[in-house]
Amino acid sequence: MSKPYPALCKDCKWSATEEDRDWYLKCVHPVINANDSFALSRAKGERAYGSNAQQERAKTGWFAKCGMKGKLWEAK
Repeated sequence: MSKPYPALCKDCKWSATEEDRDWYLKCVHPVINANDSFALSRAKGERAYGSNAQQERAKTGWFAKCGMKGKLWEAK
């Protein structure tokens, strides 16, 4: 399957929501979380671990891991 345009985080295999905040998406991709201290320090039993998807998609630089282009996007 080819990546749709635009590739939405809500349709990505690596997105997760929290039970009480279904509007707040987290990116749980290991490459994205490797540099996020908050994602790395969360216990498994706590809410969904991961980086803020909105902040990750806001990155537009050449070296952004996923960024606005959704480079790491995969279908659910």
